[in-house]
Amino acid sequence: MNNKSFKVLLGIIAMNLILKTDKEFGLFPAAYAASGIQKISLCDEYGRVCAEMERHVSGNRIRVETEQ
Repeated sequence: MNNKSFKVLLGIIAMNLILKTDKEFGLFPAAYAASGIQKISLCDEYGRVCAEMERHVSGNRIRVETEQ
């Protein structure tokens, strides 16, 4: 067995030991959502004027307009 193959084998063994340890001790616990979809409203500081959203979404932006 050459040096590179030996290092790959040791790496695989190390990763398996890390995954097994994590599974047993829960070092990184799973995160679960508390509930379904959360709905929000964007309003002014008095709660009188709220924004309405358009259905058109472009890229990573959502256009929000208020009626004034």
